[in-house]
Amino acid sequence: MHSLPDKKVNRSPQPGDSQSSPSPLAQCATARVAVPWALLLALVLALTASGCHGFRRHPLNESERRELAGRFMDSIANAGGSQVWIKRPARLDRGHKPDTSIQVLATSSAFPGVLSAVKQEAKKDKLEAQWVLVPAGGGRRWINLNVTRREQFICRISLREVPRLLRAAIVIDDLGQDPEAARELLALSYPLTFSILPHLRYSQATAEEFHRAGRQVMLHLPMEADPGSHVSPGEGTIRAGLSGAEVQRIIQDDLASVPFAVGVNNHMGSRATKNAPLMADVMRILADRQLYFIDSRTTADSVALDLARRQGLPAFYRAVFLDDTETVPYTLGQLRELRRIVEEQGAALAIGHPHATTIEALAKFLPELERADIELVEASELVRLPEVARLHPPVKPGS
Repeated sequence: MHSLPDKKVNRSPQPGDSQSSPSPLAQCATARVAVPWALLLALVLALTASGCHGFRRHPLNESERRELAGRFMDSIANAGGSQVWIKRPARLDRGHKPDTSIQVLATSSAFPGVLSAVKQEAKKDKLEAQWVLVPAGGGRRWINLNVTRREQFICRISLREVPRLLRAAIVIDDLGQDPEAARELLALSYPLTFSILPHLRYSQATAEEFHRAGRQVMLHLPMEADPGSHVSPGEGTIRAGLSGAEVQRIIQDDLASVPFAVGVNNHMGSRATKNAPLMADVMRILADRQLYFIDSRTTADSVALDLARRQGLPAFYRAVFLDDTETVPYTLGQLRELRRIVEEQGAALAIGHPHATTIEALAKFLPELERADIELVEASELVRLPEVARLHPPVKPGS
């Protein structure tokens, strides 16, 4: 019978032990076996200690949620084009809570594509999009989508179908004279369009300040008024009888004094805008510079809009003057008239001036437009809408 070998490795050497110590070669062999197991044990312990952190995604911060919400808005805009409106007045900007819903209005033709784009974006970013159908009248679809990532809230998208989108633009004329009024207008967080007179003391500085703020600028091009007018259009005026070369030089100089202008509307011009050959010259020059044109319609006999469209310019016309009378109640009434026209024909443009009463009325009324589902856009966007090209000013009685 064989006895079990002594486990001498498990006790310390004792005095008088006759067995010799393991050789260096044997020690190395033992180390080669022990070290990998030690490393593995250390790794297991490390994973165990951090397990509850390693397998749980960290909560998204506000910046990350803004970024993800922004991707959805980009996808919606790309899918719907001019047939969607993302009603988002600075709600996801810095300083605002990122969990405010993104409200989207889409026409019937764009609705399916927008919904598909939202689902694809959620899938691409490995997000969950749970949707709830909201009862809506008139057979229109209305869907609320709650977007989450592993139960972490990202954003809420309210997608509502509408028969058509309603849009308005408001141009503020005669800028370049009063820097303080310009800054008050700039403080209104709505996409107004600003038209600046050339060759005034503050023309260039005003254009530059608006451009730095990311706002669009137009040239308020002086044009000749009817005989007997008591007000001069000012320097850089387009007048009847000018040659094509003279018209080009004047427009070039006027644009140089209003940098960053992307469009033009006429300042005064009751005589000039009735002159077809003169307007044809003006529109050819604007077309060469890829500008758009707004007919201020200081006379019902204007041919400027028609000739601009013949030349291929994006063009539109003024439907409402906001402040012929400088009082807040009057301007509020004119803004309501703008709303009525938009609801009737789908789009309209108003022109106002940098009066204190106009600025006060705008501050009071502009939130009403959004509540009425009317989108305020810059003039450059309005003039390029396909439906706008089919709109015409009222026909003069007897014509």
